[in-house]
Amino acid sequence: MHAPQIPQTPLKLGPIPERFRLPRGEVLTCTGGCLWITSDALAGRRDSDIVLESGQSFVTPQAATYFVGAPRGSGVLDFSPAPKGTETAC
Repeated sequence: MHAPQIPQTPLKLGPIPERFRLPRGEVLTCTGGCLWITSDALAGRRDSDIVLESGQSFVTPQAATYFVGAPRGSGVLDFSPAPKGTETAC
């Protein structure tokens, strides 16, 4: 069993979080609405839950499963690879 590939984006999300297995250095950008991101990879950090408003981005700190949803009804998520082309085997 392998992790699903990163989906084609932009991806419209609703209030029920979607699960994504992402490599370290993946850039998640909110291109509309508002998004909420959480993961065990963020546990213990001051910003353990990430909220992105439209136009804001977040870079994954490590390869892990991330949950992304839209707390205010809907949001649009766009993925882009790390600028340096960092890839991590999962």
